[in-house]
Order: sequence, then structure tokens, then C-alpha cells
Amino acid sequence: MRPGFRLILLVFLFLLACDFFVPPDFEPSGSPFNLNPGITLISITGDRRHFSPNGLYSLNLTARATHSAYAYDTLPAGLLFTSTKNSTQHMIILKDHPITVGASNTSVTLGVFCCNRRRLIPAESDTFLLGPYTDNSELRQLAELVRHKRISENLGMVQRAVWMITDSTGLNQAYIDSLNALPEE
Repeated sequence: MRPGFRLILLVFLFLLACDFFVPPDFEPSGSPFNLNPGITLISITGDRRHFSPNGLYSLNLTARATHSAYAYDTLPAGLLFTSTKNSTQHMIILKDHPITVGASNTSVTLGVFCCNRRRLIPAESDTFLLGPYTDNSELRQLAELVRHKRISENLGMVQRAVWMITDSTGLNQAYIDSLNALPEE
């Protein structure tokens, strides 16, 4: 075999193997989550105008109470929001989020984190489906690590932890120790 041909063959094989170095895109999986039956979900959209201390990004959940003046539920830590567009990131909440909705359409700002580093952050025109509740043990571990921590001053650090899980090799012990060192709420 000629040396030039070997080089071309090696480059070709390397390019084919590049998918090995880039992990597959994170896709939500887990058990379905159903809102309180007294709540009708209208929409979940991206929200770049509001801020929540519990997430680096925000989603706007619009819902209404169907059988009474008010209805309540809690969105659990580890709940995913599945993007309806392949170009937009899936999102996750890492802290329990109580919601209260009235008989007319009520908007609730949710603090969320992105799950796909190589996708776009949500815009107001992006829509999401509720759920599933993640079956990813590392995302559940992360939610447990920050459950009683004040993360508002360290949202970038927590976002990086999500991406370490969804787009990389997972959390290492040093990062877990850093999350454990965050102040209590």
C-alpha cells in the first residue's frame, strides 16, 4: 500500500471515529408526569424576560384551574421539559417548584437548566412538552445535591454540572465536593 493512500485511509477512519469523541445528544427519558387533574396546561414556552433564582434560564408555564378558583401542584426536581424542536435544548428543573394557578390563564416562571450544550437556548417562540420525570440517575443525584442549597449565586456552576452529565462523562468527585460546599438555604 502506498504511503499517501495510508494517510488518506487513516484520516478517513479518524473522521468516521469522531462520533466516538462527541457523545450522543441527550434525549429525555423517564416516567410520565401528570399535573393535578384540576389544572389545565395551556402552554410551556421559552422566556428570556423573566428570571428565577432556581435556574440559569426560564420557561413560562401557562395554565388554569378547571374546577375551582385556585389549584396547586408541585413540579418535582428532575422534571424535564422536552423541546418540540430538535434545534432547541431540552430543559430540567433541579429544585421542587410549587405552582398555583387561578381560574383564568396564569403564567408561572420556572427556573430551568439546559440539557444540550450544542443546541440553542429557548426563545419565546420555542415550545415544550411537560415531562418526563428523568430516569437518569446522575441528574437525580444532581437534583438531590442542590435540593437544599442556595444556588442563585452559582447558577453557571450548576449549569456546567448538568452539561457534564448530559454532554460529557458525568460528574467527578471534585465537582460533587464543590456542589456539596454550596451554602444551605
